Amino acid sequence: MKQTKIHRVLLVTFALVACSGSEDAPATEGATEATETPTEVAAPATFEYTETPTLDMVPAGPVQVSANGRTIEIKTILFQPRLDTWSFQMSTGELERPTGMLPNGSETVNITGLPQELGVGTYSHTMDESGGGYFQIQQPDDPTRTTSWNTRMAYHLQITAWDVAEYDSEASMFQVAGKASGKVVVTFRGSGDRFANSWAVGTFTDAPVRYMGKPRWVRDAEEAAAAAAE
Repeated sequence: MKQTKIHRVLLVTFALVACSGSEDAPATEGATEATETPTEVAAPATFEYTETPTLDMVPAGPVQVSANGRTIEIKTILFQPRLDTWSFQMSTGELERPTGMLPNGSETVNITGLPQELGVGTYSHTMDESGGGYFQIQQPDDPTRTTSWNTRMAYHLQITAWDVAEYDSEASMFQVAGKASGKVVVTFRGSGDRFANSWAVGTFTDAPVRYMGKPRWVRDAEEAAAAAAE
């Protein structure tokens, strides 16, 4: 009789423990918690002038330019060395060949002072910094001519692809080095009554990268190597 009572107590105790354990049962192996899928921010449809531009403001599509209140069409985008740095140009001029010169009278947005070690990355300049580039723009009082408009400017230049070879000292002076892709936003502060706030913004794909002569840093390196060998 005692054994029967004990047996019943054990059964009840076992049932209680089993029920209690089921409340905190471990998660099934391989189960994952639900997570929210990040929402992509769509590119804006238009751009409005600001002195503090960001890359998030860049609309999808080719570069568009507002030059002193006029919309101008960009036909050429390219990178090339300028003195001892790189420059980036967006121009209304059209090249006859990859290493040709931009036609006289072209309107061109110029970003200058880019580093020698140019490549994939983002390069920026704020409105409170001097320099940064200039706008070769139509003269307000003579549309047949252009002028170098040097004013305060801000920009973000993002290079997403950079397939470029080093300068070949054994090849011709003018060389096509490769191509680059990315997006850009540049704003120019208006000055007086002559020029209104202006800007250039958009994306570019496979822009030519070229050498129009031996870059200064290549020449300096060669001269240093020659002097060391003496």
